[in-house]
Amino acid sequence: MRDFALLFVLFPMLYSSLRYVHIGAMFWIWTALAGPTTFLYGFLAELPLNKMAVVVTLVAAMIDRTKRKLCVDAVFVFHTLLVLQGLVSFSVALTESPRFYDLMDRVVKVWLLTLFLRIANRERMQIHYIIIILGLTTGGHAALEGLKFVASLGGYKVTPPAIVGDNNYLAMYALMMVPFLIYLRKYSVMPIARLGFAGMAIGTFVGFIAANSRGGLVGLLALGLAAFVRSRRKAVAGLFGIIGVIGLIVFAPTNWTERMETIKTVESDSSFMSRISSWKMNTLVALDRPFLGGGYSAMEDPRVFRDYLPQFGMLDFIPSDVPSVVFAAHSIYFAVLGDLGFIGLFLFLAMLAAAFYNVKRVRMLCSGKPELAWAADLATAFQMALIVYLVSGAALSASYSEVVYVLLTVLSMLRRSLQEDETAALQAAKNTVVPGAQGALAPAGRNMVLR
Repeated sequence: MRDFALLFVLFPMLYSSLRYVHIGAMFWIWTALAGPTTFLYGFLAELPLNKMAVVVTLVAAMIDRTKRKLCVDAVFVFHTLLVLQGLVSFSVALTESPRFYDLMDRVVKVWLLTLFLRIANRERMQIHYIIIILGLTTGGHAALEGLKFVASLGGYKVTPPAIVGDNNYLAMYALMMVPFLIYLRKYSVMPIARLGFAGMAIGTFVGFIAANSRGGLVGLLALGLAAFVRSRRKAVAGLFGIIGVIGLIVFAPTNWTERMETIKTVESDSSFMSRISSWKMNTLVALDRPFLGGGYSAMEDPRVFRDYLPQFGMLDFIPSDVPSVVFAAHSIYFAVLGDLGFIGLFLFLAMLAAAFYNVKRVRMLCSGKPELAWAADLATAFQMALIVYLVSGAALSASYSEVVYVLLTVLSMLRRSLQEDETAALQAAKNTVVPGAQGALAPAGRNMVLR
């Protein structure tokens, strides 16, 4: 039945994607993040839906006659340089494991996706629809796991789809999506849409709790601190924060609170100490090959691991046991460091710094303009999501996540859209000669979707 349901909507989606590049890019995002075929068990279960989305988007871009300008900013430049650095590292990599090729394929496809987004999507509604897709796919996975958790009265062990990763990835993505779902609830016009997004936000947060992730808890604390700093009424925000913490302690399952309490004894926790060992091994690769690194996921290759293990004593000033088995990098920072060297890490951090600068620029463009309150709130949602990524991602190998790069791209699109609107308004004011009148930005019109 699920196969027929997907088949029913597949052809209209393919047709629309061929006609409009921006719809093709959205279709691409949906197939990449939702993983619809993972929920099928019939004749469409093996359908390469994501590859189909890539192909139709490429074809739509080639036959599109609309003159579109590429949205280029510092984020795109650093992202492109990071991909080029990866290609150079790929050519002289230390490993040839299957995961090495899979990561290279993912990195290039993600870059292509962001390229088409920057060409085709610029308008407020298009940005809004991409945020909806992100909320309903990435947030939807967490909400679904949260519902299973509630239905089992806390007995269900979270098992997210492979497209998401393990429970730690689910917790990070869930926390990143909550600010956007709150934004969607606030700015949707239809009452049923506001109710739906509110329910999705609650379900996503329940999924975050169900994930039972200590890294997620650290991300939550960082998110709460950032919200407190941003709040104009710190006393009220602090009170609500205290109430929230008390509620979390009282209503969260016992196994969740017990798991979170182990943060106090991380030095004796084998999981955390294995991460430290992995970080040290990736650092050794970077010290040996500072400009190129070992190649994507090189330290997960047992042969490369054995070659660098004798050098482990170089970093003895950081206490940890000598690793006996291969571990993933378990850090967005050390993964890039080991994969692409110090140059790659610099480009990665510069890209994220440029994203935070985009948040600042959006707020400056919205300052003193009540009609752009929606954009200022959306910029805040981006800021909160990026903070969660920087903190929770420190213990996860999520350096090349589609979710993150789509968010960075949409933030760039938001800034460029506001800049173009401001330039157009100023140009119109110059061309309009009205004695005693001053040019001003027209307030945003209402429609059936956005306030």
